[in-house]
Amino acid sequence: MLTDSASAELVKYAANGFLAMKLSYVNAVAELCERLGADILDVTEGMSYDRRIGREFLNPGPGWGGSCLPKDTQALLQVADAADFEFRLMRASIDTNTRQRQRMVDKIRLAVTGNRNGSLTRTRVALLGLTFKAGTNDLRDSPALMIAALLRQAGAELVGFDPALPTAISYPELEGIELVADAYAAVAQADAAVVLTEWPEFRTLDWPRIAAAMGTPRVIDTRNLLDRDVLTRAGLTWTGVGRRQPSDTTVLAAQ
Repeated sequence: MLTDSASAELVKYAANGFLAMKLSYVNAVAELCERLGADILDVTEGMSYDRRIGREFLNPGPGWGGSCLPKDTQALLQVADAADFEFRLMRASIDTNTRQRQRMVDKIRLAVTGNRNGSLTRTRVALLGLTFKAGTNDLRDSPALMIAALLRQAGAELVGFDPALPTAISYPELEGIELVADAYAAVAQADAAVVLTEWPEFRTLDWPRIAAAMGTPRVIDTRNLLDRDVLTRAGLTWTGVGRRQPSDTTVLAAQ
């Protein structure tokens, strides 16, 4: 594609901005699912059959991060501001992403204390996954670390494991997090285990062993990575994002 320099610059910013908006949108829809008793997996599957939407970037999670989306969305706002254009849609997408991190902390509070405003002081929280996505050791703008910072501010004691982060290396970004060598060490005596990165190997962990090792056997799965039935049979309580609980009724069907 041959174009002018201004258009070429905007191609990259606009593409990553669109992906960020799509992720913020699906995270907002996931919250709506929780309030209505719907299930985000069914909703996104139905959406994906529309070829204009597709299947990519329709997985809810703890928020988007990494080396590109945060940088390029901010750059797009700066370009818009310089052109005296108020890009409200992009700003709202960024605000939604920031709110998503706090929403995950509230979900953890509720799971641990039974109250969205409950105290996490001196609770032990195991963080499974710290990089911004699976398949990388990149910690830049990782939503896992943003959530960890909020949990630390709330008084929680944090222990973490990530397959891409050897414990022999010191990571300044992990200040306040005890990094351990495997998931089993992370969950020992924990009040909750929180899945923050979608590493596929987490699916094959020995979940009965984890349930026995934890102080309280509960998992908050911010990536909807794990099989709820597998964890339930292992004796753990599982909480996902935008997922209908087995006891929920479908509000929309009754209306």
